[in-house]
Amino acid sequence: MLEKNHFVVIAFFNAISDTDFVRTVEQMSLGIGTGINVVDCTFPNDLEDDEEKFEGVMFSLHDEELILRYSDFLYYLKLACKLYISVFPSNREILEVYLDKIAKKYEL
Repeated sequence: MLEKNHFVVIAFFNAISDTDFVRTVEQMSLGIGTGINVVDCTFPNDLEDDEEKFEGVMFSLHDEELILRYSDFLYYLKLACKLYISVFPSNREILEVYLDKIAKKYEL
């Protein structure tokens, strides 16, 4: 499913440092996005009242924006977690808890 127009999503996950990965996934499980340098992940709850609402998760890189369905977001997040766990297997359990929380939150 890795699609060319999803580069902004891949760039976001690649920008997360190893030391921040688990905390970032935890924040995502709470529906809280984050920005890292020029890439950003935004959830609808992150928006101010006067900002245009959307359904899904928005990723941005400079001026490029892409809104993913929750199922596609979870797909990419699982890929990122799989890569992270291959290097840091001791964090598998906590990441699985966060992934399950996200799946339940968005009924996936």
